[in-house]
Amino acid sequence: MKKNKVNARVFTSLLLVLVFISLIFTGCKMGVDKEYEYNTEILSNENAPVEGDADVAAITGYVEDSEQKLAQLPYSISDTDLVVTSIGKYSGVYSELGENEDVSEILAVVVENTSDKVVSYSSLTIEYDDEKACSFSPTNLPPHQSALVFSNSEAVPYADVKKFECTDSMAVMAKELPLLKDVVGVDFVDGQFVVTNLTPDDLGDVYIRYKTCTDGNAFLGGITYSVTVPDVKGYETYKVDAENFDETSSVIIAVENLKTE
Repeated sequence: MKKNKVNARVFTSLLLVLVFISLIFTGCKMGVDKEYEYNTEILSNENAPVEGDADVAAITGYVEDSEQKLAQLPYSISDTDLVVTSIGKYSGVYSELGENEDVSEILAVVVENTSDKVVSYSSLTIEYDDEKACSFSPTNLPPHQSALVFSNSEAVPYADVKKFECTDSMAVMAKELPLLKDVVGVDFVDGQFVVTNLTPDDLGDVYIRYKTCTDGNAFLGGITYSVTVPDVKGYETYKVDAENFDETSSVIIAVENLKTE
């Protein structure tokens, strides 16, 4: 009889422990939804630029002015690791101001990051005629890679360019571009990013940053686009609009998160 009472107490204790554990995990997911189990990688683009010189003759819409006497190339930008390797004119889609408008024969330059770090942000003021200046802002440019950039104040007709002199410059460097590899998966479906948290941890806000690339081993424009996925929970999947993203010409360069206390 005493043995039965002990067994009953043990059973009751075990039952209470199981109930307690169940209460702890109530509402907590133990894995990614089956529909999104495939989403374990961050979308890549095989046409993305790589380290090495840009092939300026292959850059879509760009014509190098091989006879220009505006500046001696390569033209080093003071106080930065940026070098202008080509000057010419561009016709095509202009997006430095975040608006995709067609332009014809505007001033464009190929800028190379010659350092082993990322040019997170930069600003170059170029005087292109007496008392006339414009600015260029290559952003998130990886080490030893190039970008074809345009004035970000307004498109400058190449016919108006009489000189090329950098009068002010600065660059903010970063060790690397963060990429939450094995932490999130990022796919692109029907104009949206599909973002899956592969871990049980809450990640806070997740930022996806991407750039446009072109033929010729270069990025197109200095602009970096960014999409925010707010308050990302463990094992959850989210869909967010990805404006200006194109699978054939866009490159995800960074995925990072910010936890809010």
